[in-house]
Amino acid sequence: MSSLITALETALADREKRYATQEKEQEKYEKAMEAYNLAVLKLIKSGKAEITEATKNTWADRMEKKKGKSAFSVSILLPTTSLPVEPTCPRDYHEHEYKRDSENISQAIRVLKMSEQTEVSASTYKGVAEYL
Repeated sequence: MSSLITALETALADREKRYATQEKEQEKYEKAMEAYNLAVLKLIKSGKAEITEATKNTWADRMEKKKGKSAFSVSILLPTTSLPVEPTCPRDYHEHEYKRDSENISQAIRVLKMSEQTEVSASTYKGVAEYL
């Protein structure tokens, strides 16, 4: 029983940390993506890229117009072996998810602590398994 309570307390602490640090994790991811994009641009500029398609953007400009310049969309192929590892985007942990999970885990911990049984039934494990 105590190992299940400990596991649930750890799961609750992990969720609290994840919710509290998600903005920092997003900022870290955005910086890592900037570095990744710069590394890819360096590979392209070094001549390792093969251009497969180029199309002039004739639709409304997404960015402000630059006098004397045109916008293009380009498809390129780069050898996968020369690509840096792409950063993994952190999954959003919405407030409603966090509240639901933390309330359910806290409730399960309270109920298990009130129980005098030393054994935990399979249905109890099944009920809290999604949080572990």
